[in-house]
Amino acid sequence: MSGTMGNFWVGVSGLQSSQYALNATAHNITNSGTKGYSRQQVLLADLSYHNLGDTAVGRNQAGLGTSIADVRLIRDTFVDRAYRKELGREQFYQTKYDVVAEVQNYFGELEGSDFRTYMQNLWTSAQELQKESNSIVTRSSFIAQAVTFVEQSNEIYNQLTTYQKNLNKEIEDQVNRINELADIIYDLNHKVTMVEASNIESANDYRDQRDAALDELSGIISISYKENADGQVDVYAEHRTLVSMSRVYRMDVKAVSESCDYYMPIWTDDQANVFNLHNVPNAQAKTDTGSLKGIIMSRGDWIANYTDVPVAPEAPVRPVRSDYATDAEYNTAVTQYNEDYTQYQTDYEQFVKDREYYNTYLEPYTVNNIIAQFDQLIHGIVTKMNDILCPNKEITIVNDDGTTSTIQVLDEEKAGYGMGEENEVQGKELIKRRTIDRYTEQTVTVQNEDGTTSQMTVQVYNAEGDEPLTLYTLGNLEVNDELIKNPSLLPLTNEQNEELQEVADRLIHMWEDDFTTLGPNSLVVNNYMGYYKEFVADFANKGYTYEGIAETQAQSVQELENQRQTVVGVSTDEELSNLIKFQQGYNASSRYFTVVSEMVEHLISKLG
Repeated sequence: MSGTMGNFWVGVSGLQSSQYALNATAHNITNSGTKGYSRQQVLLADLSYHNLGDTAVGRNQAGLGTSIADVRLIRDTFVDRAYRKELGREQFYQTKYDVVAEVQNYFGELEGSDFRTYMQNLWTSAQELQKESNSIVTRSSFIAQAVTFVEQSNEIYNQLTTYQKNLNKEIEDQVNRINELADIIYDLNHKVTMVEASNIESANDYRDQRDAALDELSGIISISYKENADGQVDVYAEHRTLVSMSRVYRMDVKAVSESCDYYMPIWTDDQANVFNLHNVPNAQAKTDTGSLKGIIMSRGDWIANYTDVPVAPEAPVRPVRSDYATDAEYNTAVTQYNEDYTQYQTDYEQFVKDREYYNTYLEPYTVNNIIAQFDQLIHGIVTKMNDILCPNKEITIVNDDGTTSTIQVLDEEKAGYGMGEENEVQGKELIKRRTIDRYTEQTVTVQNEDGTTSQMTVQVYNAEGDEPLTLYTLGNLEVNDELIKNPSLLPLTNEQNEELQEVADRLIHMWEDDFTTLGPNSLVVNNYMGYYKEFVADFANKGYTYEGIAETQAQSVQELENQRQTVVGVSTDEELSNLIKFQQGYNASSRYFTVVSEMVEHLISKLG
């Protein structure tokens, strides 16, 4: 009788298992369109067996029904890891491409009026000035074009530096989001442990939420992770623990230095930098991962200028005997050449060190490198025009202690004058530094060629130094206000109040002269227009490269997502088929229970 009564449990277990399976199937169907949801699969197992005895052919056993062995979450961990890795690389290059695309807008390269137009207009106005350099109209037009050129240069510079500062906010937001996701993962870790501690139920929905958080986190920063035996996941970011069983290791931001308020991510515990950017991120080392690193590598960690772009020293030309009239002159030239070559070797060694620094700390940082290269162009144009209008020469002076030194002063023999009465002055530069005049008048003791000394009043050139305010650099430039108010002061006239044609000619020819290379890694020497053309092409090519890599990575990510969806995705057709299967199982168990119930009722009524 006990065996007969035990058959009730077979039916009950069938009903319960089918009901659980129906619930899981309905859960799948309901969430078929839910982002991040993973298909759940019901695994049925034998409950247990009751031994009825042994026979000559084997052991007689009666099954006691079925049970739910597990409601399994269907995921492919290998595909998940590959997906997150490729997503991080896609976000890194997509971020860098977005930055280049934004910078292109500042130069007007995607619009009708680009910066090249302002350079062209300045050159054209110089051509008109060459034709009538003593005309107030042409002088005024030239100065007006210089004003437009400087204003547009400073405007682009302000937009670039403002954009750098705006990227600070993105860095702060992404660091905050990393902390939020770490808190979410930590909280879900404990929920998973609590649900699965009894080994009765799987925390599948919590696991889905945790996987979604890991997906998002992998796009922001390079991560690795491992799941422990208790179901908790330890997460590592940039080779340091972010989430552990006991706590979350949070991040923060701090200014790069007292003089620069650009943010860098740090670990809150020990204030260490999250990223080691001394090693430039690259595909070979698999360090080109995460949008946060992409933002930092685009922005840079200081405001660069032309002094940060090293220029290779020019090697001296060895003298040829045929160029000299006497052996003495030739020997003197050779001696000077040897001295110059020794200095060249020293300068070149320093250039190699500066180039290495440039390639590590400036060239990889998109916006900062663009600022430095653009500043190099503007500095070159401005200083060249000023040197033509206000040429300098070097003189030897005697110091108070009897020693001698050299200084640069206005070359009054070559410099032009202003035009007209009361305007006959020299040394009026076209584009000046905001806070420093080009010259300071001083009375110095000059050493003459015959060894005697004499007092002389000179215009001493205030040379560029280490302080930013001493540089002819973007943000520190303006057209000389005296020339704007009185174009007659433009030094294009000789002492006889005639046109100084030589100076006007040089203002034209300077645009055709060799300027410099785009950077220390280039061997092509350009003029100003060629430099700008190569400059724009350089960051445009970088943008194309970043876009191409980002698109390739996006395809890889999509392929992995498709592959992942074949595993985790819910097929409504398959789930409807399962629904029918488990419904039939439920009906069969119900019918079995009814048959057993009728059988027991019959036995009781007949046997009493």
